[in-house]
Amino acid sequence: MDTVLAPGSVTVLSGFRTADADFILAACRSGFLPEEWKVTTRGDEHPRGQALRVLQVTTSSGTSRTGDLYRLERNLCEALQQPCPLLVLLPHGESIPDSLAASLPDPVKLKPLNRDILITQMEHSHSATGKIDREAVEPALPEDHALSQLGDPDVLLALRAPDARCAADRLAAAVSRTRGHAGGVRALTLEAIGGTSPAHQAAADLVADLHRWQRGEIEWSDMSRSLLIYGEPGTGKTVLAKAIAASAGVPLIQGSFGAWQANGHLGDMLAAMLTCFRDAKSRKPSVLFIDEIDSCGSRADTGDRNQAYRQQVINEFLRQIDLLHREEGILLIGATNFPGKIDPAILRPGRFDLHHEMPLPTRQQILVMLEQAFPDSGQDLRPLSRKLAGQTPAVIDARLREARAKARRQGRSFDPGFLEQILGQEQGYRSRLDARIAVHEGGHAIAAWLYGEEIKRVCLSPDGGFTERTTPPGAGLEADFDRQITIHLAGRAAERLVFGTISAGAGGGSASDLAQAAQLSLAMDYELGLGIHGNAWLGTPDFARLTAEERKRLQERLDHAEDVARALLYPHKHLLKEMASVLVREREFDGEAIKCWLRDVPRQRDSELILNQ
Repeated sequence: MDTVLAPGSVTVLSGFRTADADFILAACRSGFLPEEWKVTTRGDEHPRGQALRVLQVTTSSGTSRTGDLYRLERNLCEALQQPCPLLVLLPHGESIPDSLAASLPDPVKLKPLNRDILITQMEHSHSATGKIDREAVEPALPEDHALSQLGDPDVLLALRAPDARCAADRLAAAVSRTRGHAGGVRALTLEAIGGTSPAHQAAADLVADLHRWQRGEIEWSDMSRSLLIYGEPGTGKTVLAKAIAASAGVPLIQGSFGAWQANGHLGDMLAAMLTCFRDAKSRKPSVLFIDEIDSCGSRADTGDRNQAYRQQVINEFLRQIDLLHREEGILLIGATNFPGKIDPAILRPGRFDLHHEMPLPTRQQILVMLEQAFPDSGQDLRPLSRKLAGQTPAVIDARLREARAKARRQGRSFDPGFLEQILGQEQGYRSRLDARIAVHEGGHAIAAWLYGEEIKRVCLSPDGGFTERTTPPGAGLEADFDRQITIHLAGRAAERLVFGTISAGAGGGSASDLAQAAQLSLAMDYELGLGIHGNAWLGTPDFARLTAEERKRLQERLDHAEDVARALLYPHKHLLKEMASVLVREREFDGEAIKCWLRDVPRQRDSELILNQ
């Protein structure tokens, strides 16, 4: 304090929220300063005696930043002309103009609330002797990180307790309450969800970095601050955003383009958008979650009359994201079902740093959902989780509600046994279909394993099945693309190998095995310079306009790829059938289970891979 109050001194204080500036000012006025000192916040104030001039930096309102910077520079220059000491309050996200920052001292970062600070406070406020019973108080106090997440009302209410131990108990209760309600009532944490996908790992990394920033271990500019989650509807993108806020112990502010657009015309829509961003800034540290981002469209879409409207919406959205990223302490999470429809300027790093697909839940995650539905059952819920594997969280939740309603109509208790009975009736007729799907997915898994890929998960679902795999980086050689085509057709090859017939399981939409194999094959000819046209680039091929010769060549290449896949699988036919049999029962293999199944299957060397093509 002596340094702050020295004649002519200038102190820049940082490391606090904008909302805390008033508390700092009030503390200066009500006891932190010696009795003879006064606090002034305006240049035209001239108190008698000794005075500390306090100036708060406010330049990121987003309305007139140029005017704010001018007023700040004028006020700062005016304050520096006075002989009294100057305290500059620099909240998170604010900045001092470059023309002045070089001449001012480095900011002193205010430490977050911790156990030592609270004990010192309670020695002054809860003891006439300046001492408290540390042996009773310290074990009851939450850890430093948990204390740093508490809001000012929680701390002030706790300190109103009659004694130090009671105040510590109130702080512990506040921490527990904050964890339970962050992001919404009964919000799950990332730990409770238990996901292992890249999206879940990215979410955990964001929370960990936010905590490190709050402890002053890293700078805000050194961490990723935004994540775009994409995937089919109902996979739990909103749940993940809530879990990020719950795990971080910070408020969750939610918005969506659908809700903003429902407010009316363009002006009302933009006003709702700005309100959402301002809420996130006013409550930082916080998580801002924006859903349905694909609804904003792309400025490249010029085929309708809404182009002008869409351009204004996207431009303002980009501006708000840029202003948000000037702030510290706000994580931006976006969600979309259709990332390909979003304007590229929104997707670029610096606006959304990380992009990850939200997969279907694992059996462990489904088990968490069942434990919430049957909290006091005391039964093993793993058999139920197997029967629900391969379904989205939204579908599982709907099926639980449907089963609960059916039990109510029948006058029966809704328990795990009742749900298992219902699911067993539904799955009885699927046994032969599931056997074929399991063989199909096993073919993909074995072929990918032979080619050196990492298999993360194989799962059966009501709509079919899927295999999650990671392709190692390649040199973009013709052989690399041929291997991918072979893997796409390995499910079809497995069916022919085991059953002697094939199903339509490899066909379907643009994401089907046949479609992806055909797209790769044509891309080699038309776009990648690896096919019959040599060095020519002919653009994206139109399937509807292929000549008879081109169709024949495509069919021959895919037929050859299926033959290669069947030759790869033939030595492992017994293993394939055994894997499929167990998969029908278990419904899902995770990465470790796949390794156990295939650990004795030798992966092919590069020379063998080339010869097999």
